[in-house]
Amino acid sequence: MAEPTVDLALDARTILGESPVWDDRIGRLYFVDINERRLHAWEPQSGERISIEAPEQVGCVALTNDTGKVLLGLHRRVVVVDVASRALCASLATTPDSHGIDDMRFNDGKGAPDGALIIGRMHSKWREGKPGRLYRLAPPGELQEVLEGTPIGLPNGMAWDMERREMYFVDSKAQTITAFATDEGGVPLEGAAGRLVATVPSEEGVPDGMTIDRTGNLWVALGEAGAVTCFDAQSGAQLHRVALPVGRPTACTFGGADLAVLYVTTREEKGPSAAEHWGGVFAVRVPGVAGRAGGFPVRLPA
Repeated sequence: MAEPTVDLALDARTILGESPVWDDRIGRLYFVDINERRLHAWEPQSGERISIEAPEQVGCVALTNDTGKVLLGLHRRVVVVDVASRALCASLATTPDSHGIDDMRFNDGKGAPDGALIIGRMHSKWREGKPGRLYRLAPPGELQEVLEGTPIGLPNGMAWDMERREMYFVDSKAQTITAFATDEGGVPLEGAAGRLVATVPSEEGVPDGMTIDRTGNLWVALGEAGAVTCFDAQSGAQLHRVALPVGRPTACTFGGADLAVLYVTTREEKGPSAAEHWGGVFAVRVPGVAGRAGGFPVRLPA
């Protein structure tokens, strides 16, 4: 079998690149730079690149049913952005004051099969055990907490199985990938016990952003380990591990022609051992592997 290939797709130089999502309808890759407060849009075919400044740290970007608009998860708001005009045109929801303001911000999030947004919120002191939260937003409704009562450390990558009966979820603090039973819309059922898919030993990296391929296997960026790894979603067995020329990958999504390219975002590295192209977006091609959409479009209110 031919070996995987890894190429620098875009020398983005992000400080904390995250949340890549491919819009197959228009051939565009979106990703964010959390610390630089920017949304990036890039079209590999034409080379066009757009950079939009956000008013706050931006944890994630999600597609909508309007190809000209995306959602951003900011500090405590979810907002609509018109990409062409580069304008924030609506705020859909704000987290309650009782759920923390200064010490928490939105992190990873994706559109669910039912057209809602599933989005996590992390605490700045997650390493000290401060918990995170997970929400569902069905525009124009309010944020509803999901998996309430389930311990959540640092909410990160999400993906849905082919039958939309389970949502896979990364908790970077616990170093785990867990499958939660869902309703027909892909929303985790309250009170349902999660099925542990895999635990990543700390010496092998920190599981971060995640996506799913067409055979139902999970691809996870391993922070601080310089690799992306593929897990069997049922057995948890490691099927592939692809080394990258950088040390700090953050998240991944399938895109490109036939969704055969795994785009990987990365973050800043410092010191004499820093990789030449830290902060870049890399294109990983694994022979015989193609993906599914990294997230479903969120339905905006009419």
